[in-house]
Amino acid sequence: MANAKKAKEKIEETGGELTNIPNEKYKKFFDKFAEVETLEVEQWKTAHLLGYFCKKYQEVYNEPYPWKFNNPSPAKCFEVWQINTLVARLSANPKILKDYIDWAYTNLVPKAKRRLTSISFMTKDEIVIGYKMNVLLAGKKNLNVDRSTPLPNQFQTVFQEIGIFATNYGDLAFLAQMEQTPEMELAFQKLGELGFDKDILGRIV
Repeated sequence: MANAKKAKEKIEETGGELTNIPNEKYKKFFDKFAEVETLEVEQWKTAHLLGYFCKKYQEVYNEPYPWKFNNPSPAKCFEVWQINTLVARLSANPKILKDYIDWAYTNLVPKAKRRLTSISFMTKDEIVIGYKMNVLLAGKKNLNVDRSTPLPNQFQTVFQEIGIFATNYGDLAFLAQMEQTPEMELAFQKLGELGFDKDILGRIV
């Protein structure tokens, strides 16, 4: 008890050790970042999405993301608010949000004229809406598809992961009529999570 009191007095006297993390709440929040390496994406929370974003930032710029620390509580900080904005505008599905972060680093970051210093580049209305209509909901973009219409790449990937190569809507319609294995049922479920409207297949001739 006496040691704890002395430690507290020392912190009050010196201001504590020099650190780039402002308080214990942020330290615990940042400690969760490492979980992205082992935790299933479907179980990711806000801290994990930000951890993944910061990991990509470090890989691209070879330096840590410059956290704003605009609030003593990480739950109310600028970066968390930006993720919540993205959830409201795009999806609450962590897989979709992870894919969006990947897309942003592939398509937006290389085109930036200078080093990006804020996560807000990903939450601009025109960027999010463009992604939602042209990538996420690509299967709904044109309801007059026919059998030869190519499938968007992200839809093809879902089936490639289980060893099935479906390249157009005709292939997809054929698969939908087959007896469904558990793997195929899961694949169609993933399509739904990506925004695919299965009713389209009923209009293919």
